[in-house]
Parts: sequence; C-alpha cells; structure tokens
Amino acid sequence: MTLELSEKRIINCLSVPVQVIDRDYKIIFMNESARAHHGADPEPIGKPCYAVSHGLDHPCWKNDDIECPVKSVFETGKRERSFHKHRYMGQVIVEEIIATALREDGEGVELVVEEFRDVTKLLELREGVLPICANCKRIRGTEGQWHMLEAYFCHHTGADFSHSLCPECLKELYPDLEE
Repeated sequence: MTLELSEKRIINCLSVPVQVIDRDYKIIFMNESARAHHGADPEPIGKPCYAVSHGLDHPCWKNDDIECPVKSVFETGKRERSFHKHRYMGQVIVEEIIATALREDGEGVELVVEEFRDVTKLLELREGVLPICANCKRIRGTEGQWHMLEAYFCHHTGADFSHSLCPECLKELYPDLEE
C-alpha cells in the first residue's frame, strides 16, 4: 500500500503526529509532526515502533505494564485507544495513542495508523510526577493548591467518576455482605 504524493502532503500538514506501522512493527511512514515529535532519532523509518517510542529492543507488550494498541488492532481489527508514557529526548511524556486498522482488500489488517496526542500538559505532568498526599490522596496543582483527586482529574481531563468498592475494601468495610 502506498500513499500518493498529494495524500502525503495533506498528512504532512497535520499538527498531530501520525505514523504507519507494518505487521513486523516497523515504522514505514511518518508525517513531519511525528518526525519532530520523535526528535532524537534522525531516521526512524524502518525501525521497530517499540524501539523509537519506548527505547526497547523487544516488543513493548512483553513488558507487563504496557498494553500495545498496535498489537491489539492487528489482532482484532478494531480501533484502539490507550495512554502510554514515552521518553523522547530525555523527557517523559504521557500520550494518548489512537491506533486504526488500514486494510488494502477490506479483509485483514495490513497496516496500522497510529496517532499521538501529548496529554502531559493537560494532566500537568510535564515532569512525569504528580504530587499526591500519602494520606488523603489530594493532588497538588501547579499553583500549590491541593485538590481532591476526582476534582483534579475531572477538571484536567473531562473524565467523570463513579464511586464503587473493590472486593478487598468491600470485605473490610462490609464483611456481612461478603456472601
């Protein structure tokens, strides 16, 4: 599958970093925003995505704490969205990744298109550390004020919370309901 020159020019105008990954998890195309985003690697084309994004010499999903949206799209054919910590030019950033199947014949997934959105500023995590009280779990914002965890994330991400109890807390707080 190849992109026409006019399509490449359009994709290169996007401010969102976009790259295309083949079934060997190698980057076969990236727009100019992705090149600037990855920065330190002068030529990432042909290199494994996990080497460029995570600095790993093995697929990222082999680490217990990483779920790879690209792998998931190749397996299911469905669009995936996830959040990852990546390290670029010595800086840790949190990114929302949207991975979408690209099909040549309408059947199997031939390639995956990956979009990156840096959400560290949105989460005020530019340094990769979010100050949280060890006792009450309030979060200290950039201005030094302390915020309830739910309010902080609701304000910075738009996420809403629904409160529940995990099985361990349910057992501890309401042992009679265990049955």
